[in-house]
Amino acid sequence: MTGKTTHILLTFDCGAVDEDALRTLKLLAEDQDVEVTGLYVEDEDLFQAANLPGFVEVSAGGLTSRVNPQTIADQVASQVQSLRQGFETSARRLQMKFSFRTARGRVVDTLIEAAAGSDMVVISRSLRSTGLRSRHGRHFAPLLARQGNLLFINEPWRSGHSVVVLCEEPQRSGRALPIARRVARAEDLELVIASPWKPEDSDHGFEARDVVLPDWTEAAIVNLCEEVDARLLVLPADGQLEWQSLLLSLMDRLPCSVLRLE
Repeated sequence: MTGKTTHILLTFDCGAVDEDALRTLKLLAEDQDVEVTGLYVEDEDLFQAANLPGFVEVSAGGLTSRVNPQTIADQVASQVQSLRQGFETSARRLQMKFSFRTARGRVVDTLIEAAAGSDMVVISRSLRSTGLRSRHGRHFAPLLARQGNLLFINEPWRSGHSVVVLCEEPQRSGRALPIARRVARAEDLELVIASPWKPEDSDHGFEARDVVLPDWTEAAIVNLCEEVDARLLVLPADGQLEWQSLLLSLMDRLPCSVLRLE
């Protein structure tokens, strides 16, 4: 990230972003000023489908009913108002620079356009929210191909007891290890450093738990995050990871949040 102000695009995919998550965004900015733009995308695909003659809603019990397009529009408007109010109240309390806007379009295409000029994009995907279900990870593949700094908030932020960071070598971790340490220290979480081999010198100059993770496979990473009850998984900028495809899969398997830094 460059410049004196870190510009963050925060999009509300499903559910709200709580104040604890907003506070963490200030940590990710590494002492720079933060300016957060809250974005709600009114899904054009949903509105078009609601106007199709055969579009119906199927309940959990198997009952079907005709969908009223105006009802959907009213529900979306109500959700936007609630999300905006919560976001703006929290941002003011944290003394953050902020703005909020809505846009109509296809979700990922709109995100790509809106992300231009942003230092980081944050996607809220609360797995515990009611209403519309969170989108699958593969839905965001075009965004991942264009945006290096991404945080996927996969549940209410204040959960789990550790921050896991994948490091081939701590000395070559780029910004991943310093930021993981920063979040862990600020939120009183255990810092877990996972490397493919045991480091020759495990004295990092700060408290951390070193874990040898020989295979950086999806299954191995998921097992580690579950074992240490991770709140956040931090992926490195480069190395042996095919990070784009891996991140898409991890988003759907992990309850913790996932941060990718370039």
